[in-house]
Amino acid sequence: MTNEKLDAFFLTEEQSGERKINLLRLVFLLVFLANEFSNYYLLKVVEGWLHQRAVATMLAWIAYAAGAWYLVNRRRLYGRAVKYVSAGADALFLALTIVLVEGNNGPLVPVFYILIVGCALRYSYRAILAASAFSALGYAAVWYTSFGNPRLTPIPTYSAIIHLLIMVMMGAFSAYAVNKMRGLVLKFAENFARREMAEGALSRYVSRQVAKKILDSPDGGSAMGVGRRTQAAVLISDIRGFTPLSEGMDPGELVALLNSYFSRMVDVVFRHDGTLDKFVGDALIVVFNDPFEQTDAERRAVACAAEMQREIEAFNREQTAGGRHTLGVGIGVHCGPVVAGNVGSESRMDYTVMGDTVNFASRLQGKAPAGAVFVSGAVKAKTDGAFSYKSAGMMEFKGYREAAEVFALQA
Repeated sequence: MTNEKLDAFFLTEEQSGERKINLLRLVFLLVFLANEFSNYYLLKVVEGWLHQRAVATMLAWIAYAAGAWYLVNRRRLYGRAVKYVSAGADALFLALTIVLVEGNNGPLVPVFYILIVGCALRYSYRAILAASAFSALGYAAVWYTSFGNPRLTPIPTYSAIIHLLIMVMMGAFSAYAVNKMRGLVLKFAENFARREMAEGALSRYVSRQVAKKILDSPDGGSAMGVGRRTQAAVLISDIRGFTPLSEGMDPGELVALLNSYFSRMVDVVFRHDGTLDKFVGDALIVVFNDPFEQTDAERRAVACAAEMQREIEAFNREQTAGGRHTLGVGIGVHCGPVVAGNVGSESRMDYTVMGDTVNFASRLQGKAPAGAVFVSGAVKAKTDGAFSYKSAGMMEFKGYREAAEVFALQA
């Protein structure tokens, strides 16, 4: 996540917090106004002239609060400066109310602390520091006006200094906590973005589910890039007669055909939790049992090959119905030891598997006619109970001295 996106995120949260503060302010003031009327008319504990002053200042404060609520909550008008104006206005109205009702030592003084802590809803350490400064200035004004009034007992200097220090400290601690929270959110967002990028990169080779499993593993998926020897089942498919087909097609039509074909094949591969090694022209190389162990890797590979052929049949029916080219694909499956890992340069690396097992799988698919799945004797031995095979006879393969028996998967 970029700093711009994170800044936009916190701006949205600031606006949301400002709307909450506007609502809470209105509720508080209305309750406070109701309490003032109760004290005057019911309990009769407030003098008339003080009551008039209290009502006047509270109505002015309520008018401001209603205007802020309308503009920010209803009209959705908001800018970064709003939080500072709002914090300053609240401190000003509170100080004015305390001075006018001569409550210098009264129960309204702690409201300054509420203004500081409540500012945390804005998710801005600067706003909290501003609220702390405004509250300290407001209380300083209350302290100053307590002198020279014969009806008031002046606030002792030591008491005023303690209040001021607490306000500053509360603002500093709250601002630190909010700033720390923002840092943690940034760190989480960066880690989440890196994970999303890693998952997207891994999804080139494996399904989303397997990608998540790799990233959740203790090594965090680093094993994908480490060269290793492992046992694997390798599936290779190839389009028959592709070269003459491609020479007679429009390039755009050819690319669209391949993209449509590969999309469907990759979906099948991922349904069986295969790892996509690479596309080589019109060929597809798939690995099972890497990077995660799959005790039934050979069964998965054969099942995947069978479903790929069924999917090709469905694909060809759609192509025929639309008057487009159809495809014939041969598939070979072999199992054995391979070397796996990321291979390439510092600027570009790709996952791959290498070794005789891969070479023989390639030779095997080269013998398979369109629509057929050929497997080696090793694969047949490990999947004989799960699938039906028919011997395709002994075959010779380029690069191998001895002939090997090949088995065709039966539908």
